[in-house]
Amino acid sequence: MKIIASDYDGTINYQGKISDSDKEAIRRFRKAGHKFGIVTGRDVELATWIRQENGFEFDFLICCTGAFIKNGEGDVLYVKKGKVDSFFDIMIKKALELNAGFFAVGDVLTKCFVDVLGKIPHDLSKISEFTHANCFFPKEEIAEEFAEYVRNNFSDKISAHRNGNAVDMPPANTSKVTGIYEYASLFENPEIYAVGDNVNDIPMVKEFCGYAVSNAVDELKSVAKHQCNRIADMIDELLSE
Repeated sequence: MKIIASDYDGTINYQGKISDSDKEAIRRFRKAGHKFGIVTGRDVELATWIRQENGFEFDFLICCTGAFIKNGEGDVLYVKKGKVDSFFDIMIKKALELNAGFFAVGDVLTKCFVDVLGKIPHDLSKISEFTHANCFFPKEEIAEEFAEYVRNNFSDKISAHRNGNAVDMPPANTSKVTGIYEYASLFENPEIYAVGDNVNDIPMVKEFCGYAVSNAVDELKSVAKHQCNRIADMIDELLSE
């Protein structure tokens, strides 16, 4: 059995939509007895949105950069949480210094947006645990600077994965790679393939016989074993083996 773990934005969701050819290819792949799912830095609300707006079926959703997993029927399979503590105050102060556009902290569906512009005091008292945090910066190099700051100072509490101008932050030792392994553990010796488009997909593409879509950044293309124009091309190649 094969498992495809696909990034969402820029990969399966290309130019704001999931193509009919990709949807049809996914149906064929699943009908042949394989598993297809999404792995993303977005939060749990994405699962409902995908079904309502795009109308296609999948076998699993790994969201919050590996911290939360649902199956295709909507059953929760896995949740990883960290403690909301004083280190967030320090991180938010650093994000403010670097002109972050926003800073959000969430516990599954509950999300707190922090006013990084300093107009009102931030308040994280609504949640005591987090599955994910996200922030956005005006430039990619600034986002990378913040991600490195988090890795160097708080790696025992939180992970930092740059995604373009954004930084996705699940609990410590959590990533798209750990989420895929968690889901794959439900099956006996599956063949795992990952596909993505941006730098936050590099670890999973390197780990799982990965593909880069044609619009992927050069950093990802340089480490991918395969390239494909769209998801349908990847599926056609895997089904022909």
